[in-house]
Amino acid sequence: MSPRQILLRAREAGLTLIAIADHNASAHVEQARRLGKDCGIVVVPGMEVESREEVHILAYFTEMQALAELQLLVDKALPGEPNASDVFGHQLIYDEQDEIVGLDDRLRQVGTGLGIEEIVLAVHGLGGAVVPAHVHRRRTSLLSQLGFVDPAADFDAVEVARPEWVKSGLRLGARVDGFSAISGSDAHFLEDVGRFCLELDPDVKDIHALIRGVRELGAAA
Repeated sequence: MSPRQILLRAREAGLTLIAIADHNASAHVEQARRLGKDCGIVVVPGMEVESREEVHILAYFTEMQALAELQLLVDKALPGEPNASDVFGHQLIYDEQDEIVGLDDRLRQVGTGLGIEEIVLAVHGLGGAVVPAHVHRRRTSLLSQLGFVDPAADFDAVEVARPEWVKSGLRLGARVDGFSAISGSDAHFLEDVGRFCLELDPDVKDIHALIRGVRELGAAA
């Protein structure tokens, strides 16, 4: 899943906007953004932060600097243990030509010491959007960890996992648990990139335009 291979696959799939949101990590986002410019794909800087409650929360930004600041906060909140490569594999860092240029040996496949509200405040303070991931999944979701989705929470939207989105026949503008809903491929393998996507208005060029659009659709429904 090097940045170059992701962008090549996204172009083959006809995608025009994708987000790179690795688990507590962002080492490949800048390379992906540069590659995206060469092939006409907007790459949204993002991260999937795991909270202290073991809830996955997607953080999306328009600027790399904001993502870099979130990364500093996340790194401080992670345990200081090394990556368990025999369990999670080696966390390789690639350049734009598919060459390995580094190894991230930090344990990232665990929860941080940041609570959900802390993450929301931090991301919003950096100008980003907060979207709890796969809200109804049986693990690492709001429902699995807390038992409910608080309609008064300051989320920008919620993500519904692709299988449930398809099964429920959801469309952009749908509201789920009181929030506008989005979905995506949640690709962890190259063959999954582009397997599922949402058709957006051509004017949507960043995550904030997307959030505004789904909110407006939801209000009109």
